Formats: sequence, C-alpha cells, structure tokens
Amino acid sequence: MGEETDRAEVPVNAPFITRALDLQTGFKHILAPAFLGAVVGGIWQWKVMPHVGEINLPNPIHGAFLVSLLLSPLLYRILLNDEASRWKEYALGLASLGLLFSIIWLSGWGALFCGGYGALLVWVWVSTDWGRYNLPPFRYGLWHAFGIDLGAFAGSVFVYTQLL
Repeated sequence: MGEETDRAEVPVNAPFITRALDLQTGFKHILAPAFLGAVVGGIWQWKVMPHVGEINLPNPIHGAFLVSLLLSPLLYRILLNDEASRWKEYALGLASLGLLFSIIWLSGWGALFCGGYGALLVWVWVSTDWGRYNLPPFRYGLWHAFGIDLGAFAGSVFVYTQLL
C-alpha cells in the first residue's frame, strides 16, 4: 500500500506565522540594542562607577546612551542599512528618548519604575507592534533607545552583583 500523508500544510504567506518567526526584526531591533546596552552598562559599572564618587554620575545608563550616540552612524548602518543620509534622524530618536531616560534616572523619585518597569512595558508593546511596519529612522531610534536603556540597567545590575 502507498504511503498516505495526512499533514496539513501551512501556506508560506500566513501573516501570523511570518510575523511570529521574523527573527531578523527580533535580532536587529530588540536583541542587538539591548545587548549593546548590557555590554556598555556592565563595562561602565565595572570600570567607571568605582571612580565617580558619591554623586554616581554619569551612571551606566548615561554611559550607554553616550556610547550609542557616538556610534549612531555605525548602528544605523548595521541595524537599518537605509539611506545613509538619514542617520541623523536615527540619532535624534536615540537622543530624544535617551535624554528623557537620563533625566528620569537622575530624578531618583520613581526612577526605577519609570526608567525600568515602565520602560519595559512600553518596550514590549513597541516590540510587538512596530515590528510589522517599515518605520522612519526616528522611530527606530526610539525603539532602540528602549532596548539600550533596559539593557544598560540589566547589565549594570548584573556586574554590580558580581563585584560584591
């Protein structure tokens, strides 16, 4: 007897499957910025924070945003690979949200909630919604700033616990 196949085939253009398995977007716009923030935040905590004294400024989040702004043309080229002249829009997105997060982390009051927990909630929403659109560079800069903020916080906390 012949071999019978009772398998249902999933069409390649199924929108849910395509979106759920979009690894390129997940890597470029979620993991890469968070990893950059974690690495810079961890190194900042390890190398810079022991020398800043009691004021604790600039903290790892400030350091991660400073480094990301300095590297913004390279980040734009690697993560977006869009029209080269638009990297300034990307940098403006990073800078605007980076400035807001820097002020939040300086405030002390509610900094962990607004800069950590609140940012995490918005980042999850943005990451699940914006991944299906082709966005302007400014929006990608905002999206990446969330990842850098949370990555720097997580990386600095991790290094701080390891140094104790």
